[in-house]
Amino acid sequence: MMRAVQESSVQHLKVSPNFGQPPDYLFRPDIQSFRKAWFPQTYAIWEFFSISFLVSALAFFFLFEWPVLVTLSGLIAFFYLGHMVFKLLVVQRSLAKPFLTFSKEEIVSLSDEELPLYTILIPLYQEAEVVWQIRKAMEAIDYPKAKLEILITLEQYDYATQEAIARADFPSYFRILLLPDVPPKTKPKALNVALLRAKGEFLVIYDAEIIPDPDQLKKAVLAFRKHPEIAFLQTRLDHYNTDQNILTKLFNIEFNFYYDLFLPGLQKFRFPLPLSGHSTHFRRSAIEEVGGWDPYNVAEDCDIGIVLYRHGYRSEILDSVSKEEATTTLPAWMRQRSRWMKGFLQSSIVHLRHPLELKKDLGGWINFTAFLFIVPGTVLLNFLNLFYWLLLVGWFVTYSVFIQELFTGPILPISVISSLGGNALFVYFNLIGSYRRGKYGLVKYALLSPFYWILLAVASGKAVIQLFTKPYHWEKTAHGTHLAQVKSQAASKESSLGEMPIEFPA
Repeated sequence: MMRAVQESSVQHLKVSPNFGQPPDYLFRPDIQSFRKAWFPQTYAIWEFFSISFLVSALAFFFLFEWPVLVTLSGLIAFFYLGHMVFKLLVVQRSLAKPFLTFSKEEIVSLSDEELPLYTILIPLYQEAEVVWQIRKAMEAIDYPKAKLEILITLEQYDYATQEAIARADFPSYFRILLLPDVPPKTKPKALNVALLRAKGEFLVIYDAEIIPDPDQLKKAVLAFRKHPEIAFLQTRLDHYNTDQNILTKLFNIEFNFYYDLFLPGLQKFRFPLPLSGHSTHFRRSAIEEVGGWDPYNVAEDCDIGIVLYRHGYRSEILDSVSKEEATTTLPAWMRQRSRWMKGFLQSSIVHLRHPLELKKDLGGWINFTAFLFIVPGTVLLNFLNLFYWLLLVGWFVTYSVFIQELFTGPILPISVISSLGGNALFVYFNLIGSYRRGKYGLVKYALLSPFYWILLAVASGKAVIQLFTKPYHWEKTAHGTHLAQVKSQAASKESSLGEMPIEFPA
């Protein structure tokens, strides 16, 4: 049960959340949020890494007479090698029975009477183009409508989406919540507003353009009931506009690897999972215990996965697919990806404020190292890729002695193995991911993955800049580019705004 408490002066992970409805809908202590970005603990982390680097530099200087820049080059080479080995082990572990599955007989055997109330959260902003798809996708869900609670959140000034919803004339189990016009204007703030109104035993988030498998909720109920130790479930994601252009093909190739090979491997190792922003199912009690989502984190999905793991909750990956719309233009893709990477950086800063507590909560040094590879390591790898590709081009053009000296001794073979072997390995993983999903037409496009990684590097660089210049700015992803026909059908329908009951938070 939610209860209002005062924020504890003891900065510990398991502080009771404050559900007294603060103005910004942050229910956690500041130390667990990115509202205040730089704590003294954050500075201490940078001091720790700086001192560790200086000690390493001195050690390598006296042992091998390596100057500081060569030492840095060597440490980066070992990071690349470690990251390659880490992903290889994770993918290898994912190959045997990676998903939680249920038979058709088990699903059919569920009676309507035994099914619990299920809450679906749909945060919307400027989504008039896909309102009719939302209604169609939600009505297709195989779950008794009397046991469904669908909460749609809208900004008060988003009149176009409000009018589109009114024209769609949603059934009564849809409820509209108009968000308070207060910062931050983020998706996790909207989720926290909805959490105060949610009544379901379980809840799931669906973004505007999502089309889930019709039986997904019933599979989730079976998983929660049969495995009481599980608090949250990740589903597999796919795109329904994969073939729209080359960018959507490469985007889908990335998803094939990530959701069929990488996340299942992390799950098998029991490493912390950076969850997806939609189609993730939760026990509502678990979300309430951890204080909901961080409204100041633009990758609240990554953060909530780590938070739940730190509280001791188990997860699984459900063998159910939700399809979304892949971004179709480079500017839209760049906005979306830089937001994700900025959120990964925010999550890294928050959780590394007390690294020894994080290590303890995650279960030891192995899981702590996995966290470093998965969350901050992802952004660092992308960022370093751009730098090293530019360095490689610079060497081919100038044959600079300075660049050669950065790769002295064992650094050169380690870097060559990490570069050539790592790139070849990850291209192969992308190829296998598409093949395993039966998307044989995409296999050849996996060879273009290095060009996609260049885009990832640029997006990560943009994320680093925005972390300091626009830390809470939510770069909106436009949806509905594939729905011209649906748009014309929706425009032909008439209704009035008053037909849809709209609620304001208390």
